Amino acid sequence: MDHFSLESTVSLPGPSQPTPVTVYKHLATGMRLVFVDIVGPQATATIIVPTTEDHTGYTIATAGRDGMAEILPVFLDHVLHPTLRDDQYVTEVYHVDGEGKQQGVVFSEMASRENSEADLLDLGLRKLLYPQSQTYYYECGGLTPEIPKMTNEDIKAYHQKFYHPSNMTIVVAGDSLQPERIFKTLIERDILNTTEDKGGVDLIQEMDISKGREDAPIMSQETNFTSKTIHFPSADEDVGSIGYGWLGPNTFDVKTMVALDILFRFLHETSASPFSQEFVERRNPLASHVDFEVKGCMDTSLLLLFSGVPIRSKGKKPLANDEGGDEEHEHSEQEDDEEEEEDNEQSEDEHDQSDDDSEDHSEVNTDDAEEAQDLYQPGYFHSQVVKVLSEFVQNGLSDPTEMSRIIARHRTKINESIEDDPHEAATSYLVPDILTHAYLEKDKTKAASIGTRSNIFVIIDELETMEPQYWRDLAQKWLLEPSVVEVCMIPDSRLGKIIKSTVSQKQQELVDGFGKVGLEKQVVMVTEAVAANKVNMTPEIVAMMPPIADAAKVPTLPMSAHYISSAKPGSDSRPFKLVQVVETNTFFTHVKLCLPLTHLDEDLRPYLVLFQELIFQSSCAIPKFVQDKDGSEEIEFEHLDYQSVVTLVSNTLVSHEAAVGFGNDIFACSWLSELFVLACSAERSKYKEQCQLLLRVLMFTEFTEDRVLTVAKNLATQTVELKRDGADMLAMVSTRMTTPVRDYELATKYCRKMDMSPRPTAESAQLESPTVILGNDMAISAFRQEPFLKRVVQELKQKTDQVPKILSKLERIKQAMLQSISEVVVNSKRNGNSAAAGFGQIGIPVGFGSESGETKDPVGLLTEVWDQELALYQATTGYSFVNSNGNQINNNKKKRKPSESFHQHQEQPSVRLTKEAEEAAARAAHMTLDDESLANKPTVDSSALSPFPFPRTPYKPLASSSNGTNYAPSSVLIPLKSITSSFLVSIVPCDIVYHPNTATEENHLDHYATLLLCEILSRSEGPLYSAIRGNGYAYDASISVYLWTGQMAFEVRDAMDPIKAYDAFLDIIRLMDTDWEAAVGGQFEMETAQASRAYQTIMERATAGGTLSWVLRGAVRGYQSVEELTKSNNYLYRVGVPDLKRVYHKYFKQFLNGRQGLTTVLLTPPSPPESIKTHFAQYGIDFQEAALQDFEIDPKFDFISSATPISSVIVSPEGTSPSSPLSSSASSIV
Repeated sequence: MDHFSLESTVSLPGPSQPTPVTVYKHLATGMRLVFVDIVGPQATATIIVPTTEDHTGYTIATAGRDGMAEILPVFLDHVLHPTLRDDQYVTEVYHVDGEGKQQGVVFSEMASRENSEADLLDLGLRKLLYPQSQTYYYECGGLTPEIPKMTNEDIKAYHQKFYHPSNMTIVVAGDSLQPERIFKTLIERDILNTTEDKGGVDLIQEMDISKGREDAPIMSQETNFTSKTIHFPSADEDVGSIGYGWLGPNTFDVKTMVALDILFRFLHETSASPFSQEFVERRNPLASHVDFEVKGCMDTSLLLLFSGVPIRSKGKKPLANDEGGDEEHEHSEQEDDEEEEEDNEQSEDEHDQSDDDSEDHSEVNTDDAEEAQDLYQPGYFHSQVVKVLSEFVQNGLSDPTEMSRIIARHRTKINESIEDDPHEAATSYLVPDILTHAYLEKDKTKAASIGTRSNIFVIIDELETMEPQYWRDLAQKWLLEPSVVEVCMIPDSRLGKIIKSTVSQKQQELVDGFGKVGLEKQVVMVTEAVAANKVNMTPEIVAMMPPIADAAKVPTLPMSAHYISSAKPGSDSRPFKLVQVVETNTFFTHVKLCLPLTHLDEDLRPYLVLFQELIFQSSCAIPKFVQDKDGSEEIEFEHLDYQSVVTLVSNTLVSHEAAVGFGNDIFACSWLSELFVLACSAERSKYKEQCQLLLRVLMFTEFTEDRVLTVAKNLATQTVELKRDGADMLAMVSTRMTTPVRDYELATKYCRKMDMSPRPTAESAQLESPTVILGNDMAISAFRQEPFLKRVVQELKQKTDQVPKILSKLERIKQAMLQSISEVVVNSKRNGNSAAAGFGQIGIPVGFGSESGETKDPVGLLTEVWDQELALYQATTGYSFVNSNGNQINNNKKKRKPSESFHQHQEQPSVRLTKEAEEAAARAAHMTLDDESLANKPTVDSSALSPFPFPRTPYKPLASSSNGTNYAPSSVLIPLKSITSSFLVSIVPCDIVYHPNTATEENHLDHYATLLLCEILSRSEGPLYSAIRGNGYAYDASISVYLWTGQMAFEVRDAMDPIKAYDAFLDIIRLMDTDWEAAVGGQFEMETAQASRAYQTIMERATAGGTLSWVLRGAVRGYQSVEELTKSNNYLYRVGVPDLKRVYHKYFKQFLNGRQGLTTVLLTPPSPPESIKTHFAQYGIDFQEAALQDFEIDPKFDFISSATPISSVIVSPEGTSPSSPLSSSASSIV
């Protein structure tokens, strides 16, 4: 402690107890170390350097405090004393290669980002809010026209100026940290020695944020409203976005910052909020999403963002942006003609849709007038924003208690963020104080006031006492009276080609400028730089490394788990069979129900996205039994409009989800698309209310025409925005290429383009599968949903005879989710799918049940509520369910009051089977019929059907035919107008998930060896990093395994040269076969990968949410206990080099097989050169060029006469490969 002094102590807020914070100061340099005591296995350190925009944070995370004590001095040494060699600048920042292409890691990243809608909007707002003298005015990552002007000497000078201990603060967070141990290591290793110090900077003088304030556009004396239009490249011109910015309060004014956060939560958070009501939740939406941000930088700002704003004027806009259009673009007439032909071809696909819409628009009404308004007309959209704010200022809250509920939710959401990521939450509370001291405190000898936001809950309590007028005045002062800036983002389908043309012109200029000899020198320079940057771990250095830490010694959150059957004795009346109960350190109670969808009728599947978005955001008619005066029971309804439902959900639940599969992102999910997930969390005192609300929303949601229309319109808009993102589209197309499909899902233009003439049929042996189970990945994909949602909107607007069918199909999905496991089995067989049982998970705090009012049987309470609500559902709909004995479940015949429920009036389509269909299904499933049962229902033995392990179908493409030919295309090339760099993925089968009870020793070793080899190849400074990122071919390259689907994927993102990136990857795969150590390394590399994998496993259990996910994933894979799951991780340390080589030959070498089982997707900017196809063909990758529109599934099958049956057969066209977009995988064919 001779070198450090204790400066202050404070406590940050926490969900259950305060978090202690201790601040020390290094006496010689003034550098501060802030220690935050957070319970859990993770330790993090963030080195904060005040630089552009106002600071840079370097973060490292370790498993436990011991690892942090060892690594922090090394990490700090790298930040303070980097070598910054010229060869590092060549690979990491910028260079020109032998073909005249501009490359480098930083250059590649910015080339892919700088023309994106989000980046242009953010920079556009900052340029209007701040003067050129402030760093906020600039893009801190650098723009591609500016990066080539920089030199390595500039970087060295910048580093010397700002990267000095006196200008640094280190935040270290973890469990039971030992500051003295870290101090000792820093001093012993002489990390903070400043004897030869020449750096340091006076931040207050260098970066005075008050300088030039009057020069910012927002400070204009002529107007208090400044607007700017910016165009961005996009394949479509349907929707854009509009953003608003205001200057915020002083950074010291924490109370006002918190109050504005709460005010914006009220204005926008839910679909019942004022902004959502005015802009999103309307028959003709003005936007699909509203967001806000209170930016707590040194010069604060308030941002309000509207995305999915329709473009209602289709005339071509000027290409030059309002910001000056300083770049000259040359665009040939030929390119214009080609583009016009392409646009015309796309418009033909939408011709019928347009005709139908025009018929709808022929009537003059208010809807038409609204849709004719140009939302980007200067001042129009802003006037609507002002309208909402003015109404609030003038009228205040309709309910005086509403703000108290918003404040209570704000408090709870803070607790949730602390529980979800305590390290990030703690750092975010501390950084503003660190920067305030750096930029605004002139006397640096004063103690830094770090931890001023520790009283945030005190501030919130104070705000809760404020009169309603306070909030009206707040909106008036900060949002209505001050100047505001507006940025309108408008898509332009021409910009992609223009940007590409500009890049080509620049490349030609560089080729001409360097000449042949100069380009040859560039090749030598880059080659030498890559070689120089290769990490050379000598035996002497390796010997100095500490051994791999024992993961078992790292403290983890306390956790226990057990399983409880949810079934009644002798009955399977519920669709979820087992409930996993997990007790851990959490402030909340968590309920998750995973309901099977395997039995869903095929005509219902495209409605799943609508269903998941309508749940929690639609009106409900909630029934309850009441006794009349005569003692008889009747049912009364409490009708809640959707705004009331949204408000009730917001007030009761901390979080909630209704989604297809796990990791759902509306139009895609990570895995288990065979399930519908209904989940929520709440404060522990609200557990019963939580269960009741969750199930009532599921069972008593009403699907109304207006609500479905609004939600469908907004979803359709989101599909348009989704298709602009290269990474999202890469995932969507690759899923389409490798996912089993139903026959009607082949109704795409891409399939019609392919040669479908008869070909040899694959042998039956190639079609075998241990499990046949088909999910809903394609049903929820934007390829299905975009045309489907547009058709839904069309039918609803025109009020066709399909409207009742649309509403009834949504109700049928609900009915299917409530079916018993027996009915799930029968209907799954009928639809050609394997049955699956649902399951649940309940996460509770340690000791739950000990406090007053808490149940000691959370599963029993959940199932009791389920049965009560299901009885009410049956009584109000007349719908009954059947158990495994063929008996109707809870057939309550109660009276209904005639004027009440939506359910009473709605025509209830039955998903019940006819007797003939049931008999056929029973025979197919080897069941027997009991004629004496109540309704002649099949007697089904579902006792053997268990959700753990959950059935799955791994990816398994067809083998080639006997003559080596693979008939259907397995690779596709898609040019996108919305991207400026390329994205690529190659996929091969790799199934390394085994049932724990049947897995062999080699199976377990294969699992971990495969994951380790992926880690070795993809790690920072590893083979892929050096060969691809190091050469500037792409910003990122990695190889990974999708465990559940059984796929291994090599992926390249933001590539400037996808050809060279793929060449480099295959060179590594080949070298592994001939010179393993040169390609992969030896024991040290393997041990490093083991440490990395061990860390990832430990970090999964660092938070309550991560713990719940980890243990549920283990159950789904078949692990019966936490101990069994933990024990399986021991195989990680038993993997040796022979195991790595074995899995190399089994799985990794498949990438060299070309047409045999390899699926490749490449997305490029517009007009890719023909050389791409030629080059990849040598590897057996025969690209078929296509457009995204070619993969859209024709919705005509979704809107046909109910008398016409829809095929549910899972098909593979004769001779096609399941890895192709034409068919399902072999493992899904029945």
